[in-house]
Amino acid sequence: MNTFRKKFYEVLITREKFYIKQYYSDFRKNNNFIAIKELNDGIYCVLISDEEEKNVDYNEAMEYLKTLGKPFSLNMVILSSGENIDSLNMANKIVIFKENYNIISCDESCIPLRILLNNIDNLSNSKKGISKTKFLEYKIPTLTIILINIILFAITEITIQNIINNLGISYSMKIPDEIKNSITNTVLIKFGAKYNNLIQQGEYWRLITCAFLHSGFIHIASNMYSLYIIGPEIDQIYGKFRYLIIYIVSCVTSTSLSYIMNPNSISVGASGAIFGLMGALLAFAIIERKKLNRKYISSLLQIIAINLFIGLSLNNIDNSAHIGGIIGGLVLGYIFYKLMHSQKNNKQIC
Repeated sequence: MNTFRKKFYEVLITREKFYIKQYYSDFRKNNNFIAIKELNDGIYCVLISDEEEKNVDYNEAMEYLKTLGKPFSLNMVILSSGENIDSLNMANKIVIFKENYNIISCDESCIPLRILLNNIDNLSNSKKGISKTKFLEYKIPTLTIILINIILFAITEITIQNIINNLGISYSMKIPDEIKNSITNTVLIKFGAKYNNLIQQGEYWRLITCAFLHSGFIHIASNMYSLYIIGPEIDQIYGKFRYLIIYIVSCVTSTSLSYIMNPNSISVGASGAIFGLMGALLAFAIIERKKLNRKYISSLLQIIAINLFIGLSLNNIDNSAHIGGIIGGLVLGYIFYKLMHSQKNNKQIC
């Protein structure tokens, strides 16, 4: 058993409560190994195979699993020697480039395995030389959103400072903080902040644009850092298109609840949408709870609870927007993930 197989099987056993079964391979003329996890509706099986031997390994594993007398799902981890791999007959596969263990492709049923693989350190020394393409693989939508936020923040800050500087020169005095705050609010409203009076006049686009504006450096820095951490994981699970839809819909649901609960507030910030992404992660964790480590789910719930608690403990935090974002992301994420599975006509459950 090579280093990768040993390392990955160890992780499945120690973190995910799998156990290893061995069976005789007529092709190899020795024993082969498969990882198995007991579920309520059957067993979830993981087999690691080289590209050249994938079909034989798959067929032999299928024959062995049928002898166990339980419903099963066989998931193949295929080690490929190139960035491209020929079409495979089997469903439920994740293809990995064996030189650096980068993931080439992944079927929806293997998403929990992909997340697990991405969180395993030291699979190979070559992992340190990760390519630029791999770095950007799941980050393009996230980096695009971050760039838009930074550009708009720079524009609004320059506009605010120009107005403050002009007032200071005109009146030869230091501008009081109350006036600075008023100027900031005026500029943010001009650029699309959530302001109920204007939304009531038909400016519904503010339900989205307010999520791309921020009121200070710490505000944008904390939100963009959170987005950078969470965004790529959403991309991995749901794909780029669904990720963007979840983000935008969470903007709308977060601002809508703020509109109802805080009618007199002027609100900006991406935190509602980011809470929506957390909600989508929670939906994924709920659906895949039998396959995921309990620590993953508990850690996610703790992060959400801590962030909500922080919001409730501080002034000028729009907690209604956070709750609205979680609700939107949770509901849409649940629907999307269920649809992704229902569209898998070739899912192999025996």
